[in-house]
Amino acid sequence: MTTELMVVAVVLAILSGIAAAAVPTFAGRAKRAALASTLAVLQGASDRFFVETNLYPVVVQPCAGTSATEIDFTATDALGQKFVGQYLHSAPNDKALDYGLRSVDGTKVHFGTTASGHVFVTQVQPVAGEWSSATVVVYTQENVEGSIMLGDIW
Repeated sequence: MTTELMVVAVVLAILSGIAAAAVPTFAGRAKRAALASTLAVLQGASDRFFVETNLYPVVVQPCAGTSATEIDFTATDALGQKFVGQYLHSAPNDKALDYGLRSVDGTKVHFGTTASGHVFVTQVQPVAGEWSSATVVVYTQENVEGSIMLGDIW
């Protein structure tokens, strides 16, 4: 009887160890999926804003091929409709850890767009609302692993 209980205890310990090891992996995947979803919604809202205004909802309009600019969540269209409210339900969360990104790279994320309208997020703070270095690591809807550089999506 005690041998059987010992076997059951060992099996339960092994199963709980496997489950405990898998939880962080699943949590990381869920956070990256949330990032991809946020970027998809933001891309759609930015595209709608551009169709109606011929401008991007950004701090400074980006120059073709050499820079990207930070998204301005307070932007308004010609009719006075705010980007957040008319085109986007609410501004996205800017906490890096909520998207499964490493805090050593920065605790805050910054959303931006290229001159071609490609929305991205990065942990690198823009200078005067812009990024001009092609080597800035970015995350896009298609690639939430951060293995691409800003120069790859210009």
